[in-house]
Amino acid sequence: MTAPRPETDPQPETAPRPETGFDFVVPVAFHDLGLHLTDEERAAHLEEISAEIWCGGTDHQRRSTQELYGGIADAAAADGATYAGICMVATEDDRVSSASLIIRSETVEPADAETIARTLQDVLTLDPAADVHRTEVEAGPAVVSFVGVEWTPPGGAAAIPMAKVDVYLPLPEASSLLVMSLTTPSLPELPDYVALLSELAGTVRLLGDDTPVRLPAQQDGESAARIASAFG
Repeated sequence: MTAPRPETDPQPETAPRPETGFDFVVPVAFHDLGLHLTDEERAAHLEEISAEIWCGGTDHQRRSTQELYGGIADAAAADGATYAGICMVATEDDRVSSASLIIRSETVEPADAETIARTLQDVLTLDPAADVHRTEVEAGPAVVSFVGVEWTPPGGAAAIPMAKVDVYLPLPEASSLLVMSLTTPSLPELPDYVALLSELAGTVRLLGDDTPVRLPAQQDGESAARIASAFG
């Protein structure tokens, strides 16, 4: 198996401005699962991704991966997500490390970001299983929640323990709460994935009338080099 090829090609400068009032840059380690595509286009897109990841694998591996990614994309779309992506890489000790990334936004009532963050922290802390932290990113205050979850594969297989990390970023100027959720069964690489999630949160910005538009796939060379170094 080979690691996903980073999408570092320049993006068109004339891309349509997002209607959300904000944008972000997704780390190149993640493959976009195509929520913006039609069902037919997404199926073809996921087939290409699976073929690229398992270029030296079997038809069963490619088909199973396509079905898994399709399920993630369908669930994210049903939840109203803005973005869904997957990272799958080979580690130096010949394991396959993977993580999914879902980004969605929720409408919030007018309030200052500090008040929203404080309320979120109070509510999330009520879960005794959650490890909740307050932090600051470029766009303002954010709340980060770490929690353990389990996923039961189809067919009655044993449940797989996973780590889920949610970053809640209030953007009251855009009447939005941006939620970035990363889930991984690859616990040894969790610090690396958290670093990518932190990098993502740091790219969020509000859009004004004169703000140049960036596409989620854009990334700079320094970040690409850091990702390559982190995952060998």
